[in-house]
Amino acid sequence: MDTHSVIKNQFSISQFGEYYLPSVNRNTFEKIDSRTLYKQKYSRDIFKEDTLHIIFGLDSGLLVNYILENDRPSGSKYIFVELPVVLSLLNVDIPKNKSSYIKIFNLEQLSEHLESSQDDLFLIKNQSIITLSLAVSSGIIEEYIEFFNTAHRIISQHTSLKKSCFTQKIFVTQQLKNVCDNHIPASILNNKFTGKMAIIVGGGPSFDNHIAWIKNNYQDLFIIAVSRMAAILSKAGIPAHIIVSVDPQEHSFEVNRDMMSLSKESLFITSHHVNHRIVSQWQGTSLYIGEALPWVNEPNNIPTIGPTVTNSALRIAIEYGFKNILLSGVDFCHSNNGITHAQGTVEAQAGTSNSAINEWVETYAGEIAETPIQLVYAAQALQEEAQSYPDVTISNLSINAAQVDGIDYQPIDSVKIIPANINPQQLLALVDELSSSQAEFFVKKHDELSSALTDFKRINCLCIKAIELNSELVSNRKTPKKHQKINAKIESIENTLKNNFAEYTNAIKFYGYYEFSKFLTTKDTEDWTVDQMNDMTYQYYNAFKVISSTLIGSIAESIDYVELRLEELKETASISLLHKGWLKYNQPGRVNIWLASQTEESKISYSKEDTHLIEALQENYHQQLTSLSHPYFSMQKSNQSLVNTQTKILDLQKNNNATGLRILLKGLEPLMKENETADRLFHLAEHYLYIIEKRFELALESVQKIADVQLTEIERKQILFLSLKLYDLDLAEKTLSELTQYSDEYLPQHAHILSLQGNNQQALDMYLDFLDKYPTDESTLIKLGIFLAGLGEINGAKSAFEQILSFNPDNLTASNYLTQLA
Repeated sequence: MDTHSVIKNQFSISQFGEYYLPSVNRNTFEKIDSRTLYKQKYSRDIFKEDTLHIIFGLDSGLLVNYILENDRPSGSKYIFVELPVVLSLLNVDIPKNKSSYIKIFNLEQLSEHLESSQDDLFLIKNQSIITLSLAVSSGIIEEYIEFFNTAHRIISQHTSLKKSCFTQKIFVTQQLKNVCDNHIPASILNNKFTGKMAIIVGGGPSFDNHIAWIKNNYQDLFIIAVSRMAAILSKAGIPAHIIVSVDPQEHSFEVNRDMMSLSKESLFITSHHVNHRIVSQWQGTSLYIGEALPWVNEPNNIPTIGPTVTNSALRIAIEYGFKNILLSGVDFCHSNNGITHAQGTVEAQAGTSNSAINEWVETYAGEIAETPIQLVYAAQALQEEAQSYPDVTISNLSINAAQVDGIDYQPIDSVKIIPANINPQQLLALVDELSSSQAEFFVKKHDELSSALTDFKRINCLCIKAIELNSELVSNRKTPKKHQKINAKIESIENTLKNNFAEYTNAIKFYGYYEFSKFLTTKDTEDWTVDQMNDMTYQYYNAFKVISSTLIGSIAESIDYVELRLEELKETASISLLHKGWLKYNQPGRVNIWLASQTEESKISYSKEDTHLIEALQENYHQQLTSLSHPYFSMQKSNQSLVNTQTKILDLQKNNNATGLRILLKGLEPLMKENETADRLFHLAEHYLYIIEKRFELALESVQKIADVQLTEIERKQILFLSLKLYDLDLAEKTLSELTQYSDEYLPQHAHILSLQGNNQQALDMYLDFLDKYPTDESTLIKLGIFLAGLGEINGAKSAFEQILSFNPDNLTASNYLTQLA
């Protein structure tokens, strides 16, 4: 057991017959039994189906018992994570029939379990919920604060890593949906702007400080904007030359939909895996970076560089020959007053998150700024990119941006612009000159996809045959000759896959990383058993079978896309067929692209039914562009949530992060009038800020502004700390009297304050009351001995020290005091 821990090996029994550790749960279970408390706090959320419930803290084992006593929610699992010191005191028995879905770990075991990948699917699909036990959520025990933050980061980093490994699926899925739109490679403009200057405009808050300068110098600038900023630039009268988008996620359309009306004023460059709803409904010219098909390597095209759109925008600028690249709104962190994005974005309107515990980075100004872990990775990737091209000068125009090696800060007034001498319209005209026929392209893609579909079906058949042979291998293991022949057949299949379908098998393995990882093992080959080898063979070919089947479906759908586009090009296209296809693939905006290609005569000839279908598509697309029902637009509500704010405050306080507390105060202040919890948390955060600044009188004033009914043990402990620091014994005694409602551990301290006030009899009674419940508490027995010695009660003092030695003969403090009293 950790001797430095505040958690003691002392149990209490509540009036409801429940055993608990008072040093962990205070007096929480004395007035209300645990089951009632858990029903009130967690409602039914803790029994949500198909969910990985990660619960920090056991509440002395009572929270585990609560889960054990209820039926298992369908498809759900529970992982409890607890401090080692607490686990060493508890003996929680998980029945065998429930051990498959309820686990108890310390931090090291949690990390090992996550590495086993058993629960990755929950994390990848965002089907996990983090719940804090009553003890952890109270924020009283500092060990829990550090424990929670460490565990939370372990889970976040593991989840982020696994998601990055498994996003291959969505990348490939979108790539195949985009096969018609991945028409013109972005490389057609390579080295067209050698020696020129470009400015990349990101969505960071520093852009607001640069927009006036960009507008004043617009005629000489070449602007590459990330997609979320394009509409903001356009409204300011400074349309971008190039708009870049790379995100394959479904909500990417909602994030970027304001730019969809800019198709006639900017060139659109997308990754090959950008969400299909964006590029398929874009009514202008677009180029793609990356590969048109998952199994075709395009070494001459510009690669997609991650993890953010800014990383790809920088590579595009470099490949186009720009030798001086300016960055605006490329901050990779929040501003020094907590703003996350430039004005006009949904994120800026939503404000900062009151609960998210993020990373902190150093800015060019030498200050610290908050940032999510994803932007830390993006900054690292940008650093590698910058260092790979030392002949390109990359400068950040914001002193408040995160420092990135290889990229220097440059004040705006020192920038000497090298004119690009091309406006967006001229750029679009240049691309149009280099474009090729759509009809020929679609026919070619149809042939390529049809050929691939045939080969993927062959691969699927070969894998099914390999699985059958492996089954025969298992049943004929005692027949060496037959065994050898079967092995030869399996080897022949493997050679066929490698030699005849190499490009396709590589695509299958990329897409099916998760499935193929199942047959991997850390064992050395010489340690493999026959059963393990057979099982690995099955896992390997089964992964091929499953993934090839999935890709067969995606390729067939891609062929359908191409046929739909060929239908669009027909002079007498079937509007009914187009309507059905565009709705099926959620691309109603293509109706406007198609209508723009039609003559006025053909438009007049539409039947009433055709006109109705066209109008329905236009209305559907209008809804996509205007609806606020998507979760993305309710970001403000989630940012204002206070579910984890107290933990964030305590984390900032523990790290002496005054900047973070000031930013959090800005987020809490607007909520104070209508939310009592926000009012309490505001004054708690303000209190800790004053503590860091060593303004102790103000710190006390701040915490005392919290209404008595809102005060928790945390605030009262802070009042006690400051009352002692400011030598206000009356306030200290009053506060300790209140703190004893939470835990008996305050009784000895209360007794000491009473003795300082001269209330010796009250102090003695309090010491004895405490020791009556906890007779082996050595610290309190020593305090009692010192107290009695001070009163001249030598025999009583000796008795206290002797009592300690009776159960702990090695206590040197007690021995020394006894020697002195002798």
